[in-house]
Amino acid sequence: MSEMKNVRSIVAENPLLVLFLGACPALAVTTHVKSALVMGIAVLAIMVVTNLLMALLGKVLPTQAKLPACAIIVAGLVSILQMLMNAFLPEIYQMLGVYLAVTAVNLVVFNRAEAAGKSGIGTALSDSFVTGVYFVIALVIMGAVREAFGFGTIAGTAIPVLESHKISLLTKAPGGFMVFSFLAAVISKICPAKNEALCEGYTCAAAGIAAVSPLTETEGE
Repeated sequence: MSEMKNVRSIVAENPLLVLFLGACPALAVTTHVKSALVMGIAVLAIMVVTNLLMALLGKVLPTQAKLPACAIIVAGLVSILQMLMNAFLPEIYQMLGVYLAVTAVNLVVFNRAEAAGKSGIGTALSDSFVTGVYFVIALVIMGAVREAFGFGTIAGTAIPVLESHKISLLTKAPGGFMVFSFLAAVISKICPAKNEALCEGYTCAAAGIAAVSPLTETEGE
């Protein structure tokens, strides 16, 4: 029973499959398991480090400074990660392309970081790790489906049965939308009631980002 509860928790609290957050990189980099896994791990690492720093700074920063500080920290970490991957993993870096930079505005990261500023270090780290793992699982599932049926391989290893029955559409953008929509429909059937608290948290994070965005100020003028 506990295992079933854990599986249901992964489904019901998955920000990608339930709230469609982080969908842009999910659709773009899930043509292969390897790229999907690396992107998921990158988001997980950024989330954990950001939460740790926000938990440490949360007690000394005023409330109105927390979101701008979070934006600076996330952008800095993403830039560092891009440079490291470009230097040591150039093939993977090229595979992820611009979508690695999109992590800097990922609401999954911002929401967890904002919550970390109000909680202790232990809670911040555990929350970010669990949320990141949920995100990784969702990406890997999408990557496995698209690579297996689109290329006839799994992590680069050929699958003889599928190799001669490849569905090339799954390797393109429309195929990504199809797989994503199918998974979302399955999740909606399994867990029809969304987590209202989770939705509210991500909505607040989005409103906060909009409030400090230069575009908002320009439009206001």
